[in-house]
Amino acid sequence: MDNQCVNLLKSLIKNKCVNDGTPGSGNEIKSARTLKKFFHSYKIKSEILESAEGRANIIVRIPGTDPHAPSLMYMSHMDVVPAKEDDWSCDPFGADERGGYIWGRGTLDMLNITACSASAFAELVKKHKRFPGDFIYLAVADEEASGRLGARWLVENHWDKVKTNYMITEGGGFFVRGKQGTGITITTGEKGLAWTKLTTEGNSGHGSLPYRAKNAAIKVARAVTEMQHQPLKPIITKEYREMVKNLNFPTVTQNLLLNPLTINLTLKQLYASTPGLARYLHAVSRMTISPNILRSGNKVNIIPDKGEIDLDIRILPGQNVEDVMAGIKSALGPFKEDFTIEVVDYFPSNVSPVETPLFEATVEIFKSIYPGISSIPTLFSGVTDARFWRMRGSTVYGFCMFDEDMTLDEYVRMLHGKDERVSLKSLELAHNYFLNLPEVFYRKAAQSQ
Repeated sequence: MDNQCVNLLKSLIKNKCVNDGTPGSGNEIKSARTLKKFFHSYKIKSEILESAEGRANIIVRIPGTDPHAPSLMYMSHMDVVPAKEDDWSCDPFGADERGGYIWGRGTLDMLNITACSASAFAELVKKHKRFPGDFIYLAVADEEASGRLGARWLVENHWDKVKTNYMITEGGGFFVRGKQGTGITITTGEKGLAWTKLTTEGNSGHGSLPYRAKNAAIKVARAVTEMQHQPLKPIITKEYREMVKNLNFPTVTQNLLLNPLTINLTLKQLYASTPGLARYLHAVSRMTISPNILRSGNKVNIIPDKGEIDLDIRILPGQNVEDVMAGIKSALGPFKEDFTIEVVDYFPSNVSPVETPLFEATVEIFKSIYPGISSIPTLFSGVTDARFWRMRGSTVYGFCMFDEDMTLDEYVRMLHGKDERVSLKSLELAHNYFLNLPEVFYRKAAQSQ
């Protein structure tokens, strides 16, 4: 592997493009300029598109030789989530190289892919110049805050520049080991989101007289407790069923995971050995409701007359706003009449088909490195920028090559956590995957015509 990939990753980490959710954070222009300089060293022209001051996206589009051939895009993001330095064993933005790893915020989410796909893209363009279809590299801003200043803005305002038939992005390539074999995840879709605000009213009063007061804070507390005790029922979707069948579990375990009456007990048992996998399977087998922000009161000696709960709700394929409303009322139980419900942000679940040349090419490449390992099409429990392209008809998969230590459990443990790191071996595998993918993809595409 060319050291440029490692050096580029280190530079992106050190740029410290931290997105705290506010419009003024991120400052992805620093990494966009780093990438522009990198591509310029290969005599490759790139374009920076700013949605707001400092919120930059960068794109390279190499026209194909055949107007009828499908286009292929490598898409990643440049922003990272905050890191609490006191929790880390090193500077989270120091890009330390030790023990065979690069350490730093974003090494798994997803500056590793940003760097490896850029280095492979540049090398391919220098060597091949052009492929049958358009070959595109895109690195975006603001993924960690729903893409309003990045992917969503680009799709809504610059679709001609960012459109593609096929895309590879983040969210897959993790090992899952079962008693009957090992598989690698390829993310084919993701759950939808419905961020929702619950509001309740009380009566203001003096804090020294709490007896029989209508305290909005207590109503909030009771509602959250009720939601914890009234979890939503599992739903065995087609996507979940196919995933479980590919997890290399014994038939008995598979059947237990596919039965709504036994799945919860089975997940509890699975958690003892593989907690990350158990949490993931729980998430993709039902609508989830997580009460993450509670608000009530503004002065210690005043009984609050208003309370709010911000819910992070993730929905399954086929579910909609009506299902969200019904799920919230079910979770609130006897307190459902105490709250008004407002869905403040909504995006449906989205899934790409697996019978495509890009899926087949990805499987062929990883099997050349890991023979005997099966593919596991998976539904991502969160959301990524892939959703904006899927809703426009693009086929999008989340995948990257890693070494065999990167299990789904390990990924879940490190994601947005302390001491995030990626191995040099994984970077080499990722670089080579992106280097080999276009040739295999266009061969598969030609065969499918």
